[in-house]
Amino acid sequence: MPEPFEILRISEIFAVILDGLQDDKKSLYHMSCCCRAFTDPALDILWRSMHSFAPFTLLIPQSASFVNDARTSDCDLLKYRCNPLDDWKTFDKYAARVWSLRIGEHNNSTDLIKNRDCYTRLTVIRGFHPFPKLRSLAYVLSGPISLQAKPFPPSLRSLTLVCHNTLDCDPIELALDRAVAEAPHLKELRIIGLMRTMRTLHSTPQLQFGQIRSVDLSKAYIRAPELAALCTLLSQAPVSDLKIHLQDRLNMNWQAIPPMFPELKQLDVRGSMFSVILFMSRLAATNLHTLVFQPDGQPSGVVAFFDYLMPIIIEKLGKSLKSFDLHINEPRPRAQDSDLVKSILQGLEPLVEAGLQSLGLFLQVDSTMSTQFPPEVQSMLEPCAWPSLKRFHFAIKTIALE
Repeated sequence: MPEPFEILRISEIFAVILDGLQDDKKSLYHMSCCCRAFTDPALDILWRSMHSFAPFTLLIPQSASFVNDARTSDCDLLKYRCNPLDDWKTFDKYAARVWSLRIGEHNNSTDLIKNRDCYTRLTVIRGFHPFPKLRSLAYVLSGPISLQAKPFPPSLRSLTLVCHNTLDCDPIELALDRAVAEAPHLKELRIIGLMRTMRTLHSTPQLQFGQIRSVDLSKAYIRAPELAALCTLLSQAPVSDLKIHLQDRLNMNWQAIPPMFPELKQLDVRGSMFSVILFMSRLAATNLHTLVFQPDGQPSGVVAFFDYLMPIIIEKLGKSLKSFDLHINEPRPRAQDSDLVKSILQGLEPLVEAGLQSLGLFLQVDSTMSTQFPPEVQSMLEPCAWPSLKRFHFAIKTIALE
């Protein structure tokens, strides 16, 4: 029987152990120090996912320390591209291990911008991307991106753009142009924060976005100009999974937006009922099978607009939609919960009759109130009341009101 240490020499077993420790940085560090045979495999996992660029600023060679100086121009950086590769040996050793990198958190700290600028200037001075295996990047948009910089490596598959709405920040259209030009195999796009736009419809060929499959705009503050720009840019991209938060009363010409997202299969949408109705009316998807909807505003408004939204869903998605989850997140007094639930369930009956297989209803109520439904409504909340469904789920989320 092999000794315990000998078992760890089996690469497959050791890889499983390291994967289990990928969130335990302290243990990975100790493993990298305890045995020469463990050093490289443990460091590979330890540096695979980096939540900050700060550790790399300490690895920049002394001969290139000017990279950290904000006064250094692109012309100055280009003069030092001939720096000896030996000077970068330590930096490259660790950079080559990185698969995921977050330049900083979503805040306006000085350190975040400093790290972003240092990262961007490094792509200028090196002449090639310093992170050759990078798959996922969270990049801060604050100020213009240098024309000589290459912040988005060709290996990139997932990109998060954290937008700081500064006056000199590149419009979101130009940032996306750079992203798809430099990372043509990009498949996942996430945008956070308040972005800028060119305020005119963009002429970028839509085929540039031919690889993007997943778009997350759930934490982006999207005003009408930005929504018009994004919808136009991505309207024919093969996006199959979309998450979006729509603001109330978006004042825009929806008829100028081409039919959107023909290959969409999963949609998670939050926003005012008015905006969602207009957004859904422009969908070109014919195979959307999963819909999650979280309306903003009081439930009384939700019920009032339900008569307008449901015909659109049935007309556009009735043949393909198989799963629908509805989240009512505004708290309601107990006396009105029953009427609300009854109205919603009755409104969903045509969708169930059209072929829905899974239905979920999530209601948020005041935790100080006990929620008890009358027999008529309670019977509607039993799975046996929906025999054609493979899944019916009703849940109450309680919150404490101040």
